[in-house]
Amino acid sequence: MPEEVPVMDIYWLIALLVLLLVPLVTVSLVVFFRDFTRQLAYLNSEIERSEGRQRQHWIRRRRRLWLSLLPFIKY
Repeated sequence: MPEEVPVMDIYWLIALLVLLLVPLVTVSLVVFFRDFTRQLAYLNSEIERSEGRQRQHWIRRRRRLWLSLLPFIKY
């Protein structure tokens, strides 16, 4: 009959997994939002400097950027 794993060992493994995953998730979110903010600033500057049809193009691109925050829409 196999030995049972003590409950404390499972808790330690879960804690170790959380300690490894939290920094990775945090760094990836920071990188994502840094890139998002840069792209948004670029699009806003293009909207300010352009007019007419070109301005509408940049506004559509900004709208698509915001929609890309939804997980099923690609920018």
